[in-house]
Amino acid sequence: MQNCLFLKRVLLSLFALFMASTSLIAHSSNYPNKTIRLIVPFEPGGSSDITARIVAEEMRKILGQTIIVENLGGVGGSRGSEVVAKATPDGYILLWGNVAPIAINQHLYKNLNYDSQKNLIAISLGTIFPNVLVVQPGLKANTFATLVAQSKKEYSNLTFASAGNGSSTHLASAWLNDLLGSKWLHVPFKGGGPALLAIASGQVDFYFSAIPSALPFIKAGKVFALATTGKVRDPSLPNVPTVAEQGFPQFEVINWNGLFAPANTPPEIIQQLSKAILDALASPTVKEKLAAQGAMTQPMKPQEFSKFIAEESIKWEKLVKLANASIE
Repeated sequence: MQNCLFLKRVLLSLFALFMASTSLIAHSSNYPNKTIRLIVPFEPGGSSDITARIVAEEMRKILGQTIIVENLGGVGGSRGSEVVAKATPDGYILLWGNVAPIAINQHLYKNLNYDSQKNLIAISLGTIFPNVLVVQPGLKANTFATLVAQSKKEYSNLTFASAGNGSSTHLASAWLNDLLGSKWLHVPFKGGGPALLAIASGQVDFYFSAIPSALPFIKAGKVFALATTGKVRDPSLPNVPTVAEQGFPQFEVINWNGLFAPANTPPEIIQQLSKAILDALASPTVKEKLAAQGAMTQPMKPQEFSKFIAEESIKWEKLVKLANASIE
C-alpha cells in the first residue's frame, strides 16, 4: 500500500513538471505577448536606472512589446536581483544587473539568498563606464598628483565617501589607499546620490563616482574630476587622465550593467532577448544617448558574458578581502 502511494506521488510530481515545461514551451513560441518587467535593483536616478531606460526603450521597439522599468532597490542591489533569480522563468521578468549584485555581493554578504552564476542566465553585457575620482571644491587638490602628495603626509586625515560598505566605490578607494600606503577614513553613504551630494557640499573629501551620475556635478562645477579608472580616457571626460596614466598602471575599475533572466528560462526566449539587446546596443541613437551619459556599449553573447562575470567575480573577491569588508 505504501509503495503504491509513493509511486502515485512520484507520478503526480513528474506530471506536474511535464505540464510546467510544456506550458513554458507553449509560451515561448509566441514570446513576447504581454508586458515585460525589467528590474533595476537600485533607486531611480542612478547610472543603472539611466542606462536601463535607454536600452529598454530601444528593445521595446525591436520586440514590439511594452517594457516597464521597475526600480527595486535595497541590500546593495541584492533585493531586486533575488526577486528575478526566484521569478518564473518565462521571459517576462528580467534584471538589469550590475557589478555589485552580480560579482561583489556573493563575497560580501554572509547570507545571500541567490547565486548570481547559478540562479540567473547572463544574456548580454550592456554598458561599461569607469569611475571618476571627484573631490570637493574646498580641497586644495586640483590634480591627482596633488591628492597623492597630500595622502602621503603623516598628518593626512583625508576622507573618502562610498555608496555603502563593500560597494564598488568603497573597494576602489580601499585598493588605491593600499597602493599609496595612505590612511584615508571611509565614510559610507546609502547610495551614490547621497555620496555625491556629500562631496559637493564639502562634507567629505573625495569619491570614486560612476561617470553618468557625476557628469552633471562636474559640468556645474560642484565637484572637480581628477582621474578616471578605465584603461583609456573616457570620451565624456577627454581631458581627465586615468589613474593608470598617473603612475598606477595596475589600477582599473569599471562599472557595468547587463541583461539577465531567471535560470531555466527557455533557450528560445534567451535567444530572442540576446538578439534584441544586441540590436539595441548597435543602434547609433542608443550609442549616442549612452555616450552622453558617460557610458559605452559593450555587447556580448551569453557565453562570453558568463565568462566575463566569472572573471569579474574573482577580481572583486580579492578586493573584498583587501578591504576586509563583510555584511551580515
